[in-house]
Amino acid sequence: MKKKSKAKKIVKITLFSVLGVLVAAIAAAAFILYGRIATMASVKYVGSDLYTMNFQQDYHLDKALDTNIKSESDLLKFICDDMFFDYQVDANLEKYACSAFVTKTPDGKYLGGRSFGLGGTDTLCVYTHPSDGYASISTVSTDMLNVGADNAYPTTSLEGRAALLAAPYIAVDGLNEKGLFTALLDLSMGETHMETGNRDLTVTMAVRLLIDRAATVDEAIELLRNYDIHTGHGWTQHLFVGDASGDGAVIEWHKGQMKVVKSPICTNFRLSSKLAQDDPTGMCERFDILHDTLEKHPENSPSDAMDMLEAVKQEYDNNIHTEWSIVYHLTDFSMDISVDMDFDNVYHLEIKDF
Repeated sequence: MKKKSKAKKIVKITLFSVLGVLVAAIAAAAFILYGRIATMASVKYVGSDLYTMNFQQDYHLDKALDTNIKSESDLLKFICDDMFFDYQVDANLEKYACSAFVTKTPDGKYLGGRSFGLGGTDTLCVYTHPSDGYASISTVSTDMLNVGADNAYPTTSLEGRAALLAAPYIAVDGLNEKGLFTALLDLSMGETHMETGNRDLTVTMAVRLLIDRAATVDEAIELLRNYDIHTGHGWTQHLFVGDASGDGAVIEWHKGQMKVVKSPICTNFRLSSKLAQDDPTGMCERFDILHDTLEKHPENSPSDAMDMLEAVKQEYDNNIHTEWSIVYHLTDFSMDISVDMDFDNVYHLEIKDF
């Protein structure tokens, strides 16, 4: 009898142990999936092809920075392995035409203006609030993830929502809670691939790095000096950064070197060239419009800033048009956005709207 009793105890202990391991595994899986599910469920339609998302999943920025990502394919592989358990999502990256600027308001605050031109479909504003970085709002063209009208999946479909989990690494502009604003703009030059021995970083990842980790323009510049930047899809880009003090700068990479030009305006030509350093006007119509406007009116309301963006909109040139125009409120951590050149409908977004 004693042997049977002992055997029963062993069986019970074994069963409880297995059950405990199973419960722990289920709890761990639920914890991992909860952030993904909550993020997917948060996608909301605002109006005019505009959507919002409250990102509640850890996107593991430090892990990405340590992976030495040199190309878009490397970045997509990291995203798929880290967030999609090796399931592949598609990217649809194209060339885009943009403008950006910083201006002071009559009451002493600062605004960042940004227009983004692409042959895209829907626009997604993403709120991220990582435990190891600053909260931020960033903007993504869903077309870049093959989501939205004329793409594989509608934005609010299950597949579309799942693909949008890659959004933090596809953002092309954004603002963080400290007032740091950054925007990515194309240049008509070949790809950039730096090889100085620093850690590798794609230029789209640089947008995420800056809005997560930099509070000022000077911090952004110093942060990027620690990385070798890589661009893709046949051309290169530069970054515009502005902050809540009104500082503005353009960061470029040319012949293996990082170059910085302090400027309140940026469009699609290299400001670090000798010709542009002598006089940047006359090289881009959109730059000239913004330059002349800011020279005549150095202080502008949010409505004035949106009018400036309307003045430099891109109207259907080779399937590229202004997909969105944003006035970021650098002092107040909010944004005004117009989608698809519909300047009669401007949406104001704050954190409570995500």
